[in-house]
Amino acid sequence: MAGRASTSFPRRFGLHTAATAMAPKKNKTTKKSKGDINEMTIMVEDSPINKINGLNTLLEGGNGFSCISTEVTDSVYAPNLLEGLSNMRHDSFLCDLTVATKSKSFDVHKVVMASCSEYIRNILKKDSSLQKIDLNDLSPVGLATAITYAYSGKLTLSLYSIGSTIAAALLLQIGTLVKMCSDFLMQELSVENCMYVANIADAYDLKETKEASQKFMRENFIEFSEMEQFLKLTYEQISDFLSDDSLQLPSEITAFQIAMKWLDFDEKRLKYAADLLTHIRFGTISAQDLVNHVQSVPRMMQDSECHRLLVDAMNYHLLPYQQNILQSRRTKIRGGEDQNDARNQAKHAVSNFCRYDPRFNTWTHLSNMIQRRTHFSLNTFNGLLFAIGGRNTDGVQASMECYVPSSNQWQMKSPMDVPRCCHASSLIDGKILVTGGYINNAYTRAVCSYDPSTDTWQDRSSLSTPRGWHCGATVGDRAYVIGGSQLGGRGERVDVLAVESYNPHNGQWSYCAPLHTGVSTAGISILNNKVYLLGGWNEGEKKYKKCIQVYNPDLNEWTEDDELPEATVGISCCVVNIPTRKTRESRASSVSSAPI
Repeated sequence: MAGRASTSFPRRFGLHTAATAMAPKKNKTTKKSKGDINEMTIMVEDSPINKINGLNTLLEGGNGFSCISTEVTDSVYAPNLLEGLSNMRHDSFLCDLTVATKSKSFDVHKVVMASCSEYIRNILKKDSSLQKIDLNDLSPVGLATAITYAYSGKLTLSLYSIGSTIAAALLLQIGTLVKMCSDFLMQELSVENCMYVANIADAYDLKETKEASQKFMRENFIEFSEMEQFLKLTYEQISDFLSDDSLQLPSEITAFQIAMKWLDFDEKRLKYAADLLTHIRFGTISAQDLVNHVQSVPRMMQDSECHRLLVDAMNYHLLPYQQNILQSRRTKIRGGEDQNDARNQAKHAVSNFCRYDPRFNTWTHLSNMIQRRTHFSLNTFNGLLFAIGGRNTDGVQASMECYVPSSNQWQMKSPMDVPRCCHASSLIDGKILVTGGYINNAYTRAVCSYDPSTDTWQDRSSLSTPRGWHCGATVGDRAYVIGGSQLGGRGERVDVLAVESYNPHNGQWSYCAPLHTGVSTAGISILNNKVYLLGGWNEGEKKYKKCIQVYNPDLNEWTEDDELPEATVGISCCVVNIPTRKTRESRASSVSSAPI
């Protein structure tokens, strides 16, 4: 029997471990005396497992801290991995697949290409031992771009080579690359390239890009019609545009002139004249403009079918009482819901009148206005409300009515000298100042004022800039006219950035600091002697805005405040004190408990 050896271990982390080492068995014929057997001390270093086990005993011992697992990420790992794979490809290290066009081949890694391209993955699933895949329908540029994307996730795109890149992405079934190309095309849209982008989108069936390019051309059709690409439109393409209800044009005369421009570019196109001009809404052009701008065009008198279109439109105007039975696509106003077209929105005129109580967060219906109105102005004076002008299905209104809260009734007051809508008004020097707007279907600079004490109107100095859809406000002893739109040189609507102020002491207008962002039908209110202009429609971008622009009259400067939660247009604003929720609940409780 071998002797027992004592074993001592160094102390680690406050732990002491003992172990027994057994001497190897000896041949039975060999005998040793007790003197030959010595006590030994064996030093054994803790293994990593022993160390971990030792640490775990600290956790299990309830030392006052919790053990929670947390996922951590190395932000540079993925980029470094891709860079390493890309370097290996450039060095042809461990490449196990060749992809080739008709004129050029590329060495790649199967695992990289298969993870990115569904097309290659499906091929390798059938035969993973393949050494080469021919892609003869792709260009070297397109395939090289797709490979670069597979190894880096990024690439340089250009309108000149975008077609070959899209072709490669579609064939290789790399959906993320197709999306990247589509987004790039939409970001690059401009008047100069919109037709090219539309053709690319059509060729490769990029539906979202095609819709975006067509929408862009519709919204910028006047500018696009001045480009060389416009004259290259096919008959089918220009027919689609001119038949579109949402095509944004200042008038139907513009649509007619654009159609004639395309027809006159090539004599071979004259055979399309009658068919193309059926898309012009001649019934929406006034009789006077038909004579001045349409009848004067030789084609409209020489071509019998074109002449018939003109005659039909003239008859429509000559028979006003029969227009209800003469309705057709050519009498329908284009852009049915264009928020800037007062004629289209007359049907939205209402007479409803309500009062908001911020104390209880409630609305109360009051007596309706005498007339339905839209695009009118509303002002308060001496506790009375004055509704001025506007438009309804009967046309533009010159009327004004006054609301008397004590009787909950509206009363008609003296009308303006001329009907007016899309104007603005503000209170200054005890009078209501009415500025700009639409008079006789045109933007105006005209200004007039109403004196409530005498129920009379008086003309005032005109604005320097004609405008409609603008805002009016008074701060101190000045009245301000802000924003709106007017007609540009080509008959298109343009934003008015100029701001004008009225001095009642000398009756004159002067310019102030201009707006940063042009807006129409915005909301306006005065707070702490500053003008707040909220939201509105921007003609340049053709979209609603959510900006809040603030004017400081003392400094004569505009600044940008926080934005609205969402873009909005056609709003009216006022300043009210909103009670706290606790106060409102207390008042509501008092009301509910009061005897009835």
